[in-house]
Amino acid sequence: MGSMWMMRQVSIRVAASTNSLLLSNSIITSQFPISFAFSSFYPKSQYLISLVSSSHRHSLSTTAASSSSSSSSSHFGDVEEIEVSKNGFNSKTLLKGLTYSEFENWVQLQGYRPGQALMLWKRLYGNDIWAHHIDELEGLNKDFKKMLSENAEFKAFSLKEILTASDGTKKILFTLEDGQVIETVVIPCDRGRTTVCVSSQVGCAMNCQFCYTGRMGLKRHLTAAEIVEQAVFARRLLTSEVGSITNVVFMGMGEPLHNIDNVIKAADIMVHDQGLHFSPRKVTVSTSGLVPQLRRFLHESNCALAVSLNATTDEVRNWIMPINRKYKLGFLLETLREELRFKNNYKVLFEYVMLSGVNDRLDKPICFSTLFDSDILFISCFQLSRNAVAPLYFIHYKNICGSFALDLT
Repeated sequence: MGSMWMMRQVSIRVAASTNSLLLSNSIITSQFPISFAFSSFYPKSQYLISLVSSSHRHSLSTTAASSSSSSSSSHFGDVEEIEVSKNGFNSKTLLKGLTYSEFENWVQLQGYRPGQALMLWKRLYGNDIWAHHIDELEGLNKDFKKMLSENAEFKAFSLKEILTASDGTKKILFTLEDGQVIETVVIPCDRGRTTVCVSSQVGCAMNCQFCYTGRMGLKRHLTAAEIVEQAVFARRLLTSEVGSITNVVFMGMGEPLHNIDNVIKAADIMVHDQGLHFSPRKVTVSTSGLVPQLRRFLHESNCALAVSLNATTDEVRNWIMPINRKYKLGFLLETLREELRFKNNYKVLFEYVMLSGVNDRLDKPICFSTLFDSDILFISCFQLSRNAVAPLYFIHYKNICGSFALDLT
């Protein structure tokens, strides 16, 4: 998955029709709840699906679309040895790479009480502090702070640059300890919502044809600490500005489920009720369709899932998304049907990037209501930035609506 821009969203009502030309009913049926997302580019504009035009935006080159809260605690004096996330350069423990139970155990292994662990946890993730330096830990005793300075690391990376677009969207570049650079995007949305789009890998191995990050290849997985720190930094950044981070999407650099261990751990940290306290429904993990990992994610996490679909035949999807050659579309969708039978009131978001002449069929309308046995489906249009590496033309959302007989609401 590449970095995704969700600058603006609109709802689209699907017009009634008996035709289902692009999306094949023989492949897909709606035996599970869904929502649908179109992503699109306009060939003559730097910013696509633009609801508000601007000629002075920064060129923020990115790419295309691509667990439940843990509050368990161990009793003081009954501590197990745990494997913890370490800084590769100084062997200190990366605190933001620990779930709360691991965090509490680690503090106890240093000889301190669970209450002190909770106090420190809240200073890292709550109470409007979001500390990233030992000097910001007010209210902790000297001995505890000394232990932390000797054994703990608070920051997983350093800030490289922040670019701000005219609509307030921020692209944040971070330099990791090994010199690699990742990006995070903070996106102001409507109705007071602000979304942070986090990366899960340096580069990506999926090689989706529309994706800039995929051209890099996979450099390495991000640690849980490096993922969590992106959300913490975004929250901290917005404390001095209007608004607050309300949503997290794993739609930045990398395929999240390719790094499933660290992604599930990071999501677990984000939704903990004593920390960042995001609702699991507000934390969305997007995947190109790694079926075994997708199945595991649905078993181990209550966070939301998005599937980057982008085609409805194996022939087209094999070319757009090479992962489909291993996990065919029918297998992917059947797995979702099977797994969602055991998850109540759980919705999967399908993402669809409209590629001119590839998967659009602009000459005839698409009827999603026939396809998914639903009278009305709501489609979120995501604005993406164009990149010079992917030699594909994307379609303006107005062209989609007009050509597919879709009705904006």
